[in-house]
Amino acid sequence: MRNRVTLFLGAVCLIAVSGCGSSSNNSEFASIRKNLTPELEGLTGRRVDNQRNFAVSENQDLRMLNDDIRRAFFLDHPSRLSPYPILYTNGNPN
Repeated sequence: MRNRVTLFLGAVCLIAVSGCGSSSNNSEFASIRKNLTPELEGLTGRRVDNQRNFAVSENQDLRMLNDDIRRAFFLDHPSRLSPYPILYTNGNPN
């Protein structure tokens, strides 16, 4: 009987000590007041949304730069110096 009581009291003490821990989710008013929208980086977007938008914009800018370089060096269409009809790459004769 004494062993059971000792074991029971030991278990109660262990649960009492370990059961009341602080959580990592700080929901105190001061913490909430400091940052009302922790998930947003700007007015309307999260960090991943801004990173995605930047990646799309960078991709389009680089592709447009490639098109601009091809047009600047006249690489976007065949030469017109031939006496024969030249087909453009889109299939329409010029």
